[in-house]
Amino acid sequence: MNINTSYTAASNNQNRIDSKDQSTIKSTNEVMTESDRRMKILDEKYEKINEQNKRFNDPQDHIYNKYRNPYSSYFRSDLTKPEREAAYIMEMSWARNNKGGQYDFNDAIFRNEKRYDSTQESVEKKILNRQKVNEQLQDLFSKNGISIPKNTNLTFTIDPNNFKLVVGGSKDESLMKQIEDLLNTTNNTRELFFHIMKSRNDDSTQFTPDSLAKFHLVNQIKTVTGYNLKDLSIVNGQFVTDNGTNIFDLYKEELLKNPYTAENARIAASHYGSQLFDLAKNGFDSIPDLVLSIGYQNGSLQDIGQKVNYGVKKTID
Repeated sequence: MNINTSYTAASNNQNRIDSKDQSTIKSTNEVMTESDRRMKILDEKYEKINEQNKRFNDPQDHIYNKYRNPYSSYFRSDLTKPEREAAYIMEMSWARNNKGGQYDFNDAIFRNEKRYDSTQESVEKKILNRQKVNEQLQDLFSKNGISIPKNTNLTFTIDPNNFKLVVGGSKDESLMKQIEDLLNTTNNTRELFFHIMKSRNDDSTQFTPDSLAKFHLVNQIKTVTGYNLKDLSIVNGQFVTDNGTNIFDLYKEELLKNPYTAENARIAASHYGSQLFDLAKNGFDSIPDLVLSIGYQNGSLQDIGQKVNYGVKKTID
């Protein structure tokens, strides 16, 4: 997508927005983090060492001597104590399970690398996942002939009840409608909604405990029963379907039917049942919906309402 060129409305663009042109957005993508890279290196290293250890009559005793017995001729005095412990854990795991288990990045193989801060793992995943979603969006726009002018600061706002997306931030109504028509297809908007959720930080102003709990409740009921609470009537303090069925009774019934949910049906019913009762008592709109927004500028999504932005840095001419 060329973000430096202006958008030109074309009468045939709408005809190009069809299912075969879709590049589905994924809220979560497989990404290779620094932690993943290091675990892969350790597995490759200790898979080979494990084969060497098998040559000894008692591999685990040999491993003990290498890292715990300073009087053994096999003792690895060339390693630091943390490095020996890291190697001991990995080799014992391979000896017992023929695969890695606990990973310790104090391993000697990383001696000359910068110390890895595991607390950054979540941040790194969010950054890498954002890059993937940006690529998916750009591919989607490019395939469907949509070019967004440089520095245009768009906002995508999504209603959680129907996952309908509305675009704002531009005076070009035609451009915004083109984007809305494109994104409100297949599961693109739903995936984008969950991507915003997974990118949130604790200081986000878009989320409140009540609105988040309401979303999970509505989503849970819809997933299990197929009914959206927003569309149901409230009769005698209960959400009911058109034929008068109590949605909570239907929810419990469907949980028990499914072998994957039957085991924990009682716990799920207890947890969501009390929330469902309170929402029916006070009214569906007594708690605001979890309407989420995210910016989009110069080929990158930009987080709104939180200090940390996982998008590509904005540029100004």
